Amino acid sequence: MDPFQFKCRAINIEHSCRHGDEEEPQHPPKLCGCIAGVVKATQGMLFHGIIESPANSYQVNVSAFDSKWIETMETTGWKRKPLPNLKELQLPEIKPDAFLTQDNVNIAIEIEKSSEKTVLFDFIKLLMLIGQDIAHFALLVVPKNYAFRAGKWSLFDDTRYYRWCLIRFAKVDPCLLSKIAIIGYTQEVYISGRWTELDKFAMRAIKEQARAHFS
Repeated sequence: MDPFQFKCRAINIEHSCRHGDEEEPQHPPKLCGCIAGVVKATQGMLFHGIIESPANSYQVNVSAFDSKWIETMETTGWKRKPLPNLKELQLPEIKPDAFLTQDNVNIAIEIEKSSEKTVLFDFIKLLMLIGQDIAHFALLVVPKNYAFRAGKWSLFDDTRYYRWCLIRFAKVDPCLLSKIAIIGYTQEVYISGRWTELDKFAMRAIKEQARAHFS
């Protein structure tokens, strides 16, 4: 049987790297221009979610977000660029989700949709690429509302907190971290003829529709 597919969109696109009461860091001007273009281009971006089968309690897959987000970046003039040989640069095979270029500026992209534990590794990966002059800047794209059975949490808030921890406890240079920008978005799904924010209730409704689809 064909997978169950449902419509999604990203709204309330926001750039912020500050945690708590701290001030927003000063990003390089070229990165600020990139951020403004990303926020404008991806506002309301449509993509789709899929439930492949009843396995794993009708597990939801929104991996289509990644490819759609990168395609949207390309509409603003960014182009995909192959990575150099990382082994020659004494780096492990830490390929980012996308590596794009425009006007001789290279930018690495990491899109993290659910795991707060992976965010710290994402930061390290991006810092390594910037530190070796492979990427000039980087973007870390995360949802404000990751939904699961018991509720939802903001990976956007977690990511900004981990950034603060890198400066406060790991003593990472704030100027180096200013070359990485955090982009947050709210996920909505189209259910019963209207858009609604993705939460445990929306997730439950999606799985009910999937159950009917596969029955």
